[in-house]
Amino acid sequence: MSRTPDTSQEAPPREAALNGAAGFINPEHLTADTLGSLGDWLTRAPSRPFVLRDFVAPRTARAMGAALRALPVWTRCVTAFASDTETEDIPESEWAGHPRRAACHYVARDLPGVLAEGAMESAHQAALRGFLGKALLTDTLRDWIAAGTGISLSSKETSLELACYGPGDQIRPHQDLVPRRVFAVNFYLDEAHRPDTGGRLVYRNEEDTEFAVEPLFNSFSMIQIRPDAWHRVEPYGGAGRGRFTVSVGLHRAA
Repeated sequence: MSRTPDTSQEAPPREAALNGAAGFINPEHLTADTLGSLGDWLTRAPSRPFVLRDFVAPRTARAMGAALRALPVWTRCVTAFASDTETEDIPESEWAGHPRRAACHYVARDLPGVLAEGAMESAHQAALRGFLGKALLTDTLRDWIAAGTGISLSSKETSLELACYGPGDQIRPHQDLVPRRVFAVNFYLDEAHRPDTGGRLVYRNEEDTEFAVEPLFNSFSMIQIRPDAWHRVEPYGGAGRGRFTVSVGLHRAA
C-alpha cells in the first residue's frame, strides 16, 4: 500500500540539491539512490522513521559534537502539556507526579550570545555556525529532503532545538501538530553514546506499531508529522549529560 505525496509546490531539481549539500552531507548519501529511497519511504504505508547512519561529513559531525558538548548555555527544560500542541514550564520537583508531563531534559538557550566574540572557543563557534547554516539558515538540508520527497519546504518556518539529556531525562508521547509541519529531523551527535544507555526515539505509527531509533553518533532520523502517529524519547540512562541532538522541524511551503 502506498500514498501519493502532495507536490503542489515544485521541489528543487535533484542534481542541484545534491550539489548544494556537498561538503555537509556524507558523499555516500549524495546519490540519486538515496533520494529515491527517501521518496519510497514517504509513500510507503504504514509509516516509519527514515534513518541514515554516518549522515554528515565525518569532520563536520565530530566538530559539531564537540561544540555541543562544550556549550555553556545548557539549561534545564521541564515542561507539561498546556494543550495538545503547547507546553508550559513547570518546576522540576513536580515532574514525576504531573498528570500532563511533557519533557524533562536540557536545551541550549541564547545561541546568539554563544556566538559572540569570546563566548566560547573560536573552533566551536565556527562548527556551530557552519552546521546550523547548512541545517537551518540556508536551504541545504531543506532542498535535499524536498528533492527526495517532492514536497517544497518553507525557509521561513523551520524550527530548531539543541538538546541533551541527563539520567532519567525523557520526552513523553506527543505529535508536534504545528500547522504545515510535515517532518521532524534529528541529528544525533554524541560520540560517547552507547546503545545500552537508552534515549531512543520511539515512533508509533497509524497502525500502533512502534519503531525505535538508536541515537548512534552521526545518525540522521526523520519522521512524518501526522495526526495518527506519535513519538517520544525513552528515558536516558547514561552518566552525566549525553545524547546531544540537533532537532529541526520542517514545514510545507505555504
